[in-house]
Amino acid sequence: MITDDQDPEMEIRAFFERDLKLTVTRIPVSVLRSADFLVDGDGAGYVLEVKERPDDKDSIAALRAGEVVAGAESLGWARWASHCVRSARQQFASSKPPHDRLWIPCFVVKRSFATDAVFDQIIGTLYGVRQVAYPDSDESSTTSGRDCLYVVPGAFERWPEIDAAIVARGGAIMLCVNECGDRLAQLHSSCLWNFFADRGGPITPSDLELTNGFWSVSDRSLDRSDESAVERYLAEKYKTSRVFILDIKSHYASAVVPDNRHAIRP
Repeated sequence: MITDDQDPEMEIRAFFERDLKLTVTRIPVSVLRSADFLVDGDGAGYVLEVKERPDDKDSIAALRAGEVVAGAESLGWARWASHCVRSARQQFASSKPPHDRLWIPCFVVKRSFATDAVFDQIIGTLYGVRQVAYPDSDESSTTSGRDCLYVVPGAFERWPEIDAAIVARGGAIMLCVNECGDRLAQLHSSCLWNFFADRGGPITPSDLELTNGFWSVSDRSLDRSDESAVERYLAEKYKTSRVFILDIKSHYASAVVPDNRHAIRP
């Protein structure tokens, strides 16, 4: 069980110990940057690195000072999340032996603002997601939109040695699977997979396409640094006259509202 008031590393540790009944050992701090935990009791086990996405300190200070805090977060691939996965990969590589265990970075979202947008950023970074729009018909002046996988190279695609990722937010925890990975069969046979399969299933790109209506750039030889080429590819694949790649942002504004219902009277 994940709770909002726990330390992020302890949240992840508690999940593997209490929910999966596995043995978790903290990796001693060394000169080399190492991951956080080793997990045993399920096949070859896992190595975990916990990455927290907290509130911005300046925003929290402004909120406590009575100011309105406003901002915007992109929905999709995010540089900060990509950096977290790259950093975790380097830390996993320092474990000995380097790749006998499943490599799993664990994101813990501790945000008061735009929590859903931050979750979308993590999923978007893992699977290279961007939003696209297209006309409802050749003659129509209205458009529809969808999320699209692999518009840009996602972290899982770039680093197939990362086997999966865990995302925890607001009391919920999810498993995101790397279908580009070399050890997918090992992950499928794990108790981690079975835990999520019993609760609606892990997040996979194939399932996002099948049940959530995501589009996908399946031709990985395509030069995806050329947005026009990607737009033409998607228009041809999905038989529409035009596709537009968007940069949609989620905007938020927050303020502390005083509770005067229990005011102290002289």
